[in-house]
Amino acid sequence: MTRFDWTDAGYFNTEKRDIGGIRRVLAITMLLNFAATAIKLAAGISTGALSVVADGLDSLFDGVSNVIGLAGLYIAGKPPDAEHPYGHRKFETVAALSIAVLLFLTAWQLLVSAWERLATGTIPEVNLWTLAALLASIAIQAGTSFYELRAGRRMNSEVLIADALHTRASILVSLSVLGGLGLLALGIDQADALLAGVVALVIAKIGVDVLRETLPVLVDQAAVDPQEIARVVGDVKGVESFHRVRSRGARGSAAVDLHLQVAPDNSLQEANAIADEVRRRLLELDEVTDVTVHLEAQRASPSDAADLFATLRHAAAEHGLVVHEAWVHSMGGVLTAELHVGVDPQMNLGDAHALVDRFERAVRDRLPQFNYVHTHIELASTDVQEVDLASETLKENIRQEIDRILADLPALRNPHNLVVRRDPAENGNLFISLECTLAPETPMTEAHELATTLERELSRRLEPAAEVSVHLEPPEKPSTN
Repeated sequence: MTRFDWTDAGYFNTEKRDIGGIRRVLAITMLLNFAATAIKLAAGISTGALSVVADGLDSLFDGVSNVIGLAGLYIAGKPPDAEHPYGHRKFETVAALSIAVLLFLTAWQLLVSAWERLATGTIPEVNLWTLAALLASIAIQAGTSFYELRAGRRMNSEVLIADALHTRASILVSLSVLGGLGLLALGIDQADALLAGVVALVIAKIGVDVLRETLPVLVDQAAVDPQEIARVVGDVKGVESFHRVRSRGARGSAAVDLHLQVAPDNSLQEANAIADEVRRRLLELDEVTDVTVHLEAQRASPSDAADLFATLRHAAAEHGLVVHEAWVHSMGGVLTAELHVGVDPQMNLGDAHALVDRFERAVRDRLPQFNYVHTHIELASTDVQEVDLASETLKENIRQEIDRILADLPALRNPHNLVVRRDPAENGNLFISLECTLAPETPMTEAHELATTLERELSRRLEPAAEVSVHLEPPEKPSTN
C-alpha cells in the first residue's frame, strides 16, 4: 500500500515557524493582561467609577483574545496531514481575524458607553487610588505591547502582531479614561465621554489595520513577489522555461507552486534533479516554507510529433487498447490520425466498436488540433498462447515459398532463422518469424515497406492463415582477423 508523507522535508520547511516561542510570548502576554484587568476592575468597583470598570472590561477582552490566539496557535502548529496538505497555518490567521472582531466590539462598546454617559450626565468619582490603578495598568500594558509586537515581527506571527495592536488600543482606552478623569477634576463634565468616543474611532482604525494584515492571507493573495521567484528559478541550470507561478499564505510561511519545463532529452532522474534544485533554492527564501514543482518536457510546438504519439498511446492504454501502428498526416495545417488499435479478442463487435468510439472522442478532446481520427480494429491478446513447432516438411515448403517471393524483392537477401509454430487446435493459425538482410543505407520507409510486402504476400499464400513477422538487419561485416 502506498504511504503518503505529508511533512517531506524536500517539499516543506516548517522549521522557520517557532510555534513554541509564539505560544510562550502569548501566554506571558495573557497573564500580564489579566493582571491589568484585575487592577482596573478593583479600582473601578471600589470607587464606583464606571469608566474605569469599562476600561477593565476592555483589558479583559485582551486576555480573552490571548486565549483565542493560543487556541488558534495550537491548531496552527500541527503538521500537514491528508485533510490539510498545506498545513494548519491559516488557523492562526483566523485567530488574528477574531482579534480584529474583538477590536470592533470594543470600539462599539466604548461608543455606546460614551453616548449613555452624555445622555445621563453621570460623573464618576476621582481619587488617588483610581489614578494610581490606571497608571499602573497603563505601564503594564505598554510594556506588554512593546514586548509582544517586537516578538511578533521577529517570528513573523500574525496573531502576536494583531494582539499587540489590540493591547496598544487598550492603552489608548486607559489614557482616555485617565484624561477624562483629569478634565472632570477641572469641572469639564462632558470631557470623559467625548474623549472616549474619539478613542473608539482609533480602536476601530486599528481593527481595520489588522484586517488588512489577515484578509490577503484568507483570499490567497500572492505572498511572494513573482519577480523574486523568477530570479531564483531562472538561475537554475537546466530550466528551459517556467509558467503558472503562484504563491499564497501568510508572511513567513508562504506556499509556492509553479510549472517547470526542461529539455525533453533529459532522463527522468536528470529532470527530477533540476526540479529538486529549484525547490531547494526557493525554500532558502525566508518567506517560503512549501514548494510544489510541476515538471514538464518542453514542447517545440503544439503539434510536436513525439508529444502527439505519446498522447495517442496514453489515451489508448487508459481505454484498455493497444496501438499497433499510428500515422499522423498534416495537410494545410490540419492534422489527421490513422491508427491500428488492438482490442480484447473476447469482446464482441458492438462492445469493441463502442470502446474504440470512446477512444476516438478522448483523442479529439486531448488533441483538438486533430480534424479527423480513423481507427482500424485488430485483435490484441495478452494471453500466453500454447503453440507447437511445425513439421520439417511444412517448414521446408514455407522456406521455398519465401524464396519465390524474394525473387521479386531482390533487395531482401539471405533469409535465415526461420521459425514456424502453429496453434495445436485443428486448422490452427501459423506463426512465422524470419530474418533477412538489407543494405544498411536503405531508408527506413523503404525497409518497412519491403518487410510489410513480404509479410503480407507470405500470409496470403499460406493455408491456414498465418501471422508473419519479418526482422531486417544489415549484413554482417567480414571479419578482419
